Amino acid sequence: MPLSHYLKILPLPGQPEKRLLFSTRTCGLAIVAAEALAALQDNSASPELTASLARLSMVVADPAREQQEMGGYLQELNRLNPNLRVSVILGMACNFACVYCYEGSLKGAAAMNDATADQLVAFLLARFRAGKKKRLILDFYGGEPLLYTPRIRYLAERLQPAIEALGGKFEFTLVTNGSLLTRVVVEELVPLGLVSVKVTLDGTADNHNRFRPFKDGRGSWSVIVDNLLACRGLCAITLSGNHTAENYTVFPDLLDALADRGFATSDFASVQFYPVMQVNDQFANPEFTGGCCSNDEPWVHATSLILREEILQRGYNFPKLSPSPCMVDLDDAFTVDHDGTIYKCVTLIGHPDLACGDIRQGMALGWQESWCLDHWQNEAQCRDCVYLPLCFGGCRAMAFQRDGHMRQVDCQRALFDATLEPMLQQDLRYRYA
Repeated sequence: MPLSHYLKILPLPGQPEKRLLFSTRTCGLAIVAAEALAALQDNSASPELTASLARLSMVVADPAREQQEMGGYLQELNRLNPNLRVSVILGMACNFACVYCYEGSLKGAAAMNDATADQLVAFLLARFRAGKKKRLILDFYGGEPLLYTPRIRYLAERLQPAIEALGGKFEFTLVTNGSLLTRVVVEELVPLGLVSVKVTLDGTADNHNRFRPFKDGRGSWSVIVDNLLACRGLCAITLSGNHTAENYTVFPDLLDALADRGFATSDFASVQFYPVMQVNDQFANPEFTGGCCSNDEPWVHATSLILREEILQRGYNFPKLSPSPCMVDLDDAFTVDHDGTIYKCVTLIGHPDLACGDIRQGMALGWQESWCLDHWQNEAQCRDCVYLPLCFGGCRAMAFQRDGHMRQVDCQRALFDATLEPMLQQDLRYRYA
């Protein structure tokens, strides 16, 4: 059988007689002898080896057909997707003044009222039934979502029994700054469906307090860490952080500081740090200029590998590579703003020209054109790219902030060319010993 079009063949450090195989289609990993690889390439490999690699989609009957099928991958994913996943913006109030916040001047007193909440419940239940879904997942955002804990309770108390009556499962997550994440609040929300929280710490206290202070200027680091200590074990906690080219070196120190405070690696479901995105639209803070406008920037390649190494070598879980279509490409994934307006990405709320409809009338005609759905299909570089299953045209939000539109793909080839091989070597050392 021929090798898959979506196969990377890499050297194995210190073992010149072996090769590392990685499928970008399945994210399967295999080590084979160079001699066996040569046998695969001339179609003389053993049936056992061929069968093993076929299960990982590393060899296929027809590579041309495989590429053709990949063109319909997202349609098939939508057909099989059992989940309805919705990001919900509860309101625009926030008790932080983060210098790089993408919501920026959108922040204020606007919040979801009872009428909109009731309509949201009706809209979600109708969509859940029509799509014959198995699970409803809400990701609560703000502002700061825990300023709206009564609204979370209001929605969960109505949706949880209704979804269960339909034979489905209801759960929700919080993307929170962590300052209000007390044990009392978490214990209240877990029975209503809370399964995980994502909290951001921008390195050690000095750096974090400069980038993510309270609105009155006070530091927030100690409050967040105390809350995380109190909430350990109640639900999954994902630790995040946003770094620049100048301050990434303090993020490993954060992990050591957390260990000094008594955290175990098992206290976090995963840890991942991201480069700050440079937000250039009308809502952004014009004084902040430390982010990236593209994953092609060399410092992004370098810092992502350095921080991934620091996370893995300390024993924390770092999310594995996986095929990662954009929320825009998923039929049953979208964002509902506090007023009921529907968008396809949580980071691009507040742009009326990108509204996709609302929870009263449903999805509007033509939103696919505004969000450049399937734009990668028009790009030969995407259709033929070995990284297509990991990218599908990249991040539309990044493209919008960089170019002012989403018509061109946000190509990730340079990023994967620079980082995939060292990432897999990290996985061999730390995940698979």
